[in-house]
Amino acid sequence: MRKLILPIFLTVFLPSFVFAADVTISGAITSDTTWSPLVDGVYIIDSSFSVSPGVTLTIEPGTIIKARTTAMGGPSIYGTLLAQGTSELPIYFTSIWDDSIGGDTDGGGPSVSTPGEWQGLYFKEGSLGELDHVVVRYSGYGGYGYGDFVGIENDGGTLDIKNSNIHDNYRIISDGAGGVAPAGTGIYNKRGTFSISDSIIDHQATGIYIISGTSTIARNIIRNHFGTGFGANGEGPLTLVDNIFSGNRGAGSLDIAKPFVHSGNTSSDLTNRGFVMTGIARDGMVLESMDLPILVLGSITVEAGKTMTIAPGTILKFGGWPWFGSMDIRGTLIAHGTTKDKIYLTSIYDDSVGGDTNGDGDATTPAPRNWNAVYLENGSVTDFDNVVLRYSGYNFNGEYLPGVAAAIYHRGAEFSVSNSIFEHNWVTAIYQDAGTTVIDHSEFMDQPYGVWSRGGNITISQSSIHDNAAVAIYNESGQTIDARNNWWGSADGPQDTSTSTPTGTGDRVSWNVLYDPWLTSDPLLIPTRNPVIIVPGIMGSAYKNGVLVIDPILHTYDDLIATLIANGYENDFDLFTFPYEWRDSNVFSANLLDDKIEEVKAICDCGKVDIVAHSMGGLVARSYIQSGDYDGDVDQLVFLGTPHKGAPTDYLQWEAGKFPNTFFDILIELFFEVESLRNGYLTIFNYIHNRPILSVQELLPTFDYLKDDDTGAIRTYPNNYPQNYFLESLNNNISNLLNSGVEITNIVGNSGSNTIEKIRVVPSTHSGLWEHGEPDGFYTVFGDKGLERGIGDNTVTIFGATLNSSIINQEISDNHQRIPTVAEAKIFNILTGKTASTTFDNDYGVDKKILLIQLLSPVDFMITAPNEKKIGKNFQTGEEYNQIQDAFYSGYQTDNEYITILNPLDGKYKIEVQGTDNGGQYGILTSYVSDGFATTTETVGITEPDQITNLEVQIDNINPQNITTQKEITLEVLTNDINGAYNLGWIKDRTTRDYLLKKVHDIIKYDSRGGITKVDRKLAKLVLVDLSNFLKKKNITIEAYNLLKTDLEWLINH
Repeated sequence: MRKLILPIFLTVFLPSFVFAADVTISGAITSDTTWSPLVDGVYIIDSSFSVSPGVTLTIEPGTIIKARTTAMGGPSIYGTLLAQGTSELPIYFTSIWDDSIGGDTDGGGPSVSTPGEWQGLYFKEGSLGELDHVVVRYSGYGGYGYGDFVGIENDGGTLDIKNSNIHDNYRIISDGAGGVAPAGTGIYNKRGTFSISDSIIDHQATGIYIISGTSTIARNIIRNHFGTGFGANGEGPLTLVDNIFSGNRGAGSLDIAKPFVHSGNTSSDLTNRGFVMTGIARDGMVLESMDLPILVLGSITVEAGKTMTIAPGTILKFGGWPWFGSMDIRGTLIAHGTTKDKIYLTSIYDDSVGGDTNGDGDATTPAPRNWNAVYLENGSVTDFDNVVLRYSGYNFNGEYLPGVAAAIYHRGAEFSVSNSIFEHNWVTAIYQDAGTTVIDHSEFMDQPYGVWSRGGNITISQSSIHDNAAVAIYNESGQTIDARNNWWGSADGPQDTSTSTPTGTGDRVSWNVLYDPWLTSDPLLIPTRNPVIIVPGIMGSAYKNGVLVIDPILHTYDDLIATLIANGYENDFDLFTFPYEWRDSNVFSANLLDDKIEEVKAICDCGKVDIVAHSMGGLVARSYIQSGDYDGDVDQLVFLGTPHKGAPTDYLQWEAGKFPNTFFDILIELFFEVESLRNGYLTIFNYIHNRPILSVQELLPTFDYLKDDDTGAIRTYPNNYPQNYFLESLNNNISNLLNSGVEITNIVGNSGSNTIEKIRVVPSTHSGLWEHGEPDGFYTVFGDKGLERGIGDNTVTIFGATLNSSIINQEISDNHQRIPTVAEAKIFNILTGKTASTTFDNDYGVDKKILLIQLLSPVDFMITAPNEKKIGKNFQTGEEYNQIQDAFYSGYQTDNEYITILNPLDGKYKIEVQGTDNGGQYGILTSYVSDGFATTTETVGITEPDQITNLEVQIDNINPQNITTQKEITLEVLTNDINGAYNLGWIKDRTTRDYLLKKVHDIIKYDSRGGITKVDRKLAKLVLVDLSNFLKKKNITIEAYNLLKTDLEWLINH
């Protein structure tokens, strides 16, 4: 240690922090200690240094710690190490010979540190380490009891590293063969909990090595290691997210059984730009590679009785010599890709998928025999769908059968193949000894043999088998292979080598192959269908945390979408939805549809799309196609219940903000009521006209539908009608649609004579409303309310849904909301010319019931159903519950927070409400709607930030009139309601407030554990009398009276 010698008299003039020297710390720290930066000095630790159990060492920003090796073991943390630097003042753990920081500490003159000069930091069982803006370098001394060649090792503690730099921690040792090699790991997690984020791990033998425990590695730069960026095996999950690997000899390697979650990682390493995985698969595991490919440099085994799944889009690249990459399936392998996201089993030299994995540019190219094979052992099960297998057949299989290399050795498995490709393999794609193989809609090409059979059952159909140089199907078993209905590369069929006069000119087949009939064209080259966009109608889109999604409330389109997917369409590949803000003008929405079509065309690299448009969505589609912005990019347009001429029911909304008594209209009304209040409008009418909700005006009819009650005469549109200029323009220019080249189908609904067709009007009796006439008897309980009904779908009349006499209506016998489901098979046939093999009908829109809970801020909430399933905000984590089937939570990152539960269960729904922002007054609207019945109750309260208030809703679907909502009252809730009412000015003076607070404390008695033991109901009733008197004396307002009266009545009744 350097000595600091100063004249003693100086101490009376200099502040204490100037007296600085190197401080040597040996042995254990046994009491809580803080290390601050030393001026011109550092802390020196040696092998004996430790932090004792239960003790905390805090290291402040800018502190420098230098270490040296003096004995076995190494610096050890048994308690807590809090080393929290800053970007300007990092904390250093480095070598005593590192003169670049803290000066010449060893006193030996200028020196430059090299890796391996101290032993690193060891976090022991039960320890805690929090390292932020810390540099650990030049460690890695180890071996023979001196440690594990590490920068940092976790032996069972909890270690969190952020914004740090771990570099040059290794040692050069003998390689056992007369040479030397680097040994050392930047961070070694033997066990415990470990996380590192936003850091740099640089220049060790291995960046990070993990044996056990829970490990999270996120947003780091891991670079320039002699070996891989990371390695992992053993138990415990590993999460690897958004890391940058560069300059390593591979991104990472791990045992395939290691629970591994990864996404967003990139690699520009010297070689092996992916995750090397080998070993025995964990039962139930899912293999995926949405960021970097999986590299099989050895064998992956699925044991008998176990299942491994390969996710869509996964790329597995296999190595050849000396690794002999292979898969050995003894249990079950499920490899289901999709048309968009195929699964690839290919060569490590195949740069066409997953990039230049071996990092050599064009120096190597893929070829047959690049990797070993997939072995399907006796009793195993393998299912391929949308799999591409190529460049296999190394023939290192233990059999060494002359000329019989294969990509797949089938030794008695159940093997199913659909929509898959086998290409560029050696000698044959499939070599079968026993078991069963069923293949359909697949392709075998560019290998000597497609299928070689020595036994078992094989069926191949609807497949493309071509350009296989020797024999496409070679059968040396005594069983017949069923290969009917395939394409053989020629319209005249395969060349049958079992006859002396083969007639076909396609690929060859041997004896015992049944190939007639064959296909005269390639089934895999059928014309590609257009992508389809589903455009919903009014109320067909909703915001989820500010992002529009298609009808999550009534699920109007779920069955249609499921049917299209089940019959071959794929989400975001050739099936898209267009949710939009339906309150805006359809002209504006049409511009957004134009943008959506451009987006879809870019995805599919195609020139046209098909559109299926329901209700008002059809007007959006028309507005685009009939506009000057139309790009000729719609091929087929299917209308579903579109009000081409408008809908008379819309008159009620536009003229007075009223709705007919149907399930769908009541639900819209409930949303409009809350939106009106939230946006400062006193009525729905004002909201519609002043926001404005232009789509309501654009749904008004453009035909004669108003009947004067006194004369019975039907007015002639547009005289004395609310006018719809939008629809008038569309219909006056309908030739733009009919001559556009778009193939149009118009599907209309007929649910009987239940649709508003004519409206019998009288002069308005309500000021400011019904400008063009009030429906006769609209506000009475009995009668038709002036609404005369005719044939339609309960929303749009057949006449209103008719486009033009040149387009014949196709009629569906059901109501407006059910048309997308009931017409789904017809829609699929129209789009593809095929018959749907599968359809779905989950009875959405049948016997409809819905529970709707809407919030008026400042609160968030969560609901628990009678079956204990939850939906809403998780107050602890900030995430969201979504456990209730067919329920929808708008999310809490929105001003319009609500939950809908379709077809609620009978029983008690628990509502937990949490105060947000600064707290204050809140409201909860609880509505229950069914066909012919609706009820809404409002619950009000006052909350503090983070305060939890509990409510209950009792649902009885048979007797919905008995539905109740009650707020659970505790002393905290009642006290906050009183204080909040005072803060809002509802309680006019402090004396009244304090009187009420004292009384409620007398009413509610608690036990020692905080539970209510007694409610003084007599006193509560007396306080109700006090409230009444306070109201009469104007000490409180009616709002305070109603709020506190409800609270007290709950206590009295519970």
